[in-house]
Amino acid sequence: MRPLSDPGALGRLAPFAGVAISAVVLVLLPPTSLSNWPMLVAGGVLTAILITAALRVPWVRLPAWCEASFPLSSFPVIALLRDTGGGASSGYAPLVMLPLLWMAMYGSRTQLRLAIVGTAATFLAPLIFVGPPLYPIGEWRGAVLWVVIGLLSGSAIQKLVDQSRQRTADLAALGAVTRALTAGADPRPELCAAAQVVTGAAFAVLVEPHADGTLVATASTDGVDRGSTRIDPQDETSATAEAWRTGTRTYIADTAANPRTATRTSWLAGVRAVLFQPVTRGGRRMAVLVVGFYESIPRTPEHALDIVELVAAEIGAAIDRADLVALFATQARTDPLTGAANRRSWDEEMDRELARARRTGDPLTVALIDMDHFKDYNDTHGHDAGDVLLRDLVTAIRAELRTGDVIARWGGEEFTLALPGCDLEQAQTIASRLLCLVPSGQTVSIGLAQARTQDTPRVLIERADRALYAAKDGGRNQVKAFQTPPPP
Repeated sequence: MRPLSDPGALGRLAPFAGVAISAVVLVLLPPTSLSNWPMLVAGGVLTAILITAALRVPWVRLPAWCEASFPLSSFPVIALLRDTGGGASSGYAPLVMLPLLWMAMYGSRTQLRLAIVGTAATFLAPLIFVGPPLYPIGEWRGAVLWVVIGLLSGSAIQKLVDQSRQRTADLAALGAVTRALTAGADPRPELCAAAQVVTGAAFAVLVEPHADGTLVATASTDGVDRGSTRIDPQDETSATAEAWRTGTRTYIADTAANPRTATRTSWLAGVRAVLFQPVTRGGRRMAVLVVGFYESIPRTPEHALDIVELVAAEIGAAIDRADLVALFATQARTDPLTGAANRRSWDEEMDRELARARRTGDPLTVALIDMDHFKDYNDTHGHDAGDVLLRDLVTAIRAELRTGDVIARWGGEEFTLALPGCDLEQAQTIASRLLCLVPSGQTVSIGLAQARTQDTPRVLIERADRALYAAKDGGRNQVKAFQTPPPP
């Protein structure tokens, strides 16, 4: 935390300023020696400068460690107040706790140690350089006690503050998990972000199996270049592959000294420590969560590991959920028997393709395909064989189609094709090739119609249907095109 540049700096300064001003005012109250006036003025001026600087300096433009100069600079002011108020008997010794507590709450451990050194200097320097009668020799015992009290209380407060911040981070991570699980989009990036927050890591990457059996990075926190690296979990000795094979969490505190880190993966370049957390669900391996640190950490905190396990469990549930949603979405748009698009998906595609054809002026041709004598084939070979024939037909047609072409099951043994960028002549060439691909020695009849500017999907299909009937009437196993009369 940056106490002087983060929002709320005025509230954090208020106790400091209030105690400092109160101390200066108390020094001014009688009885006050006239000989101390230069010191009083110096103490008041220093206090005013510190408070003004804390409010006016653009701390956000400076390095974070610069903000420690504010509480550390208060130790000379405290020394002046003690000297002005009568030395060791002034009663201002407790003021050293103010910058010390500030460092405990807002500073790093190194800055807290500097505050301890400042406390020791505030008490011991007058004993060495001024001495009796203002600072009797016996005051060294009090100085040691103040240093010990500051060390113990400051360390305890800093530990409590760290724990409080960690709990806040854990809650933020759990909130990210909840948002990810309730979001409609892919939850994987949100869950990676949750793992990053809870561990204080530089990044998190989710590695999942690809269709070819290799492991690839499928999601990550912002700013990570996942690249296209594939990890072979069977042959490689990397920690990622090991975590996948064994299902055991692995933590590498120093990647430079451990050959198991796959340095060829772009997202592991420059890391010093890495945590590899397997993701399983119901005993089934699903992924590996890789959490990277740019600083070497001897040991990951236990509470962070517990939360990482929770995040990993939720990642497993999220992957199952995302896969199930994707399956439902696919089933809602495809014909369950042949895998071709269904009528709903066809209608959506036709609306888009007709709009694109009107916008670009490119041709669009639709084909209506019907199996010849399909009822006779079913009666002879059985309905199961008829289902196999339809599936094989769709597979054969798809092998001839281009990217962007659409095949849909129109009903029964009828199928439709959308051929963007094809006029009637080009579509006839494609349809003629399809006649030779019908499996099991069967035949099909095909009707073609090219879209006109004013066509709707229904009108376009009706013209293709008329061409299909012409192919049927002409003897089947042929292609007929609906010839649109030229515009007047």
